[in-house]
Amino acid sequence: MIFLDEFINLLFPNYSVQSSTENFQEFKASLTASQYQSVSNELLESKFNFLQTRDSIHIAVTFGESEPVISNSSPFNFDQFISDLEQEALHLDGEIISIVITITKSAENSSYTIYDLECLVKTFNSYEIGQFFLNFSRLFELRELIRFKVLGLKKSFYTSSLCFEQLSENINTPQLAKRKETLDSFKAQCHFGNIEQFCLVPNDFKLITKDNELVELNKLMNRYANLISIIYLFDITSINGNSIEFKINGYKSIKGTSDVAHLQVEEFDEYYNIYEWVYNGGNLNDKIGISRNIISLHFKKSGDLHLQGNPFQSVKSSFKVYEKQNIKQYIEIRNKISDQLLDFNNRANKIVEIFASGFQKSTLALISFYISAIVIRVLSKGDFVNIFSLDATILSLAFLSGSIIYYMVSRWEIKAQRTRFVNSYENLKKRYTDLLEPDDIKRILNNDTEYQQDLDFIEALLHRYLGTSLMAFGMPSLTN
Repeated sequence: MIFLDEFINLLFPNYSVQSSTENFQEFKASLTASQYQSVSNELLESKFNFLQTRDSIHIAVTFGESEPVISNSSPFNFDQFISDLEQEALHLDGEIISIVITITKSAENSSYTIYDLECLVKTFNSYEIGQFFLNFSRLFELRELIRFKVLGLKKSFYTSSLCFEQLSENINTPQLAKRKETLDSFKAQCHFGNIEQFCLVPNDFKLITKDNELVELNKLMNRYANLISIIYLFDITSINGNSIEFKINGYKSIKGTSDVAHLQVEEFDEYYNIYEWVYNGGNLNDKIGISRNIISLHFKKSGDLHLQGNPFQSVKSSFKVYEKQNIKQYIEIRNKISDQLLDFNNRANKIVEIFASGFQKSTLALISFYISAIVIRVLSKGDFVNIFSLDATILSLAFLSGSIIYYMVSRWEIKAQRTRFVNSYENLKKRYTDLLEPDDIKRILNNDTEYQQDLDFIEALLHRYLGTSLMAFGMPSLTN
């Protein structure tokens, strides 16, 4: 309470602090004194330089059992305040003087005042976990960067989303962590029983720069960075008072309850390191699965959060092994897709070959019939007059009709084969979406270039033979 000392000492030189609390909404201090001394308005006002313009103050002074002397900053009336105090002090006869000072805070451009950082840390250390989470979650409901203007701060420091600054300073903050994306990923991977009023990420409390003299604050921030990391890594967690209930499903399935008040900060830094690695790019499902496997093998004892060894190093090593195995599997899958793609090309060629072969045989039979009819007629008559008799004409028309019917059936069959070809290709792509990313499948299949060429080849063949048939029958060429 150094910021109030000079102001209070002018009026109550032997005051003592009974209690003080501070959070983001207010600062409140209860003092007692047995002596009052008169002071000039000008001198008292000169020491009233701690109150920030965005905040307001309420002072209540009670002499013994008398009515309290109250003054508010709206604006603060020093003349009236001193006059009322002196009038009450006339009746002071060894009675205790009670002083209650309340400063109500307001936010301005996402900035809040901290009047007594030590008091703030003490207050937050007395909070249960849920109450602590609620206070900070409310700050982040409408903004992602919070600035705390701290009275008497020697050195500014910050996390990715919280800045503790001197009153006149506005430090350049690092790039903000992707809080919303991280929160969404967390909700998809983990179950937290107190999620309703929770919108925090571990980075909010991990100090990027720090003041080593502020030991208690550093411990507080690190404790909650590690605690929230545990919530972001385990399958199931919930908070009850100062205890965290947890369950993690890895190589071993472990559950238990731990008292956060007894968590030693240094022993839990591994959790934050693993969290940062898991949520900082890459395949989240793979990373968090491997992390849970390794963490479950490094507990000192089942049902306790304390870890032994170097689980973070083990996690990274395991992931490297996993990646190597995946690369082999990836190459195998890619080769398998390439083989299937070649098979599709062969299927397309086979469809075309069957149709072309049947069409050619039908055409050859028809031509053979006409040639035979002409040769026989010429050899028997010796001229080219009335080559086709009525019977021959009827027979030739029957042959033509049969050829047309055969062509239509063959054309319908090739279209059915084409449809089946298309469906099989689409099913091939869908089949591998569980193993590969859509963009990767698209790249392996060369953006469907070869597939489209096969379809174009089938379509071109249909048009070509249709045109040939119509010309042979003396009809104009039509499209599909």
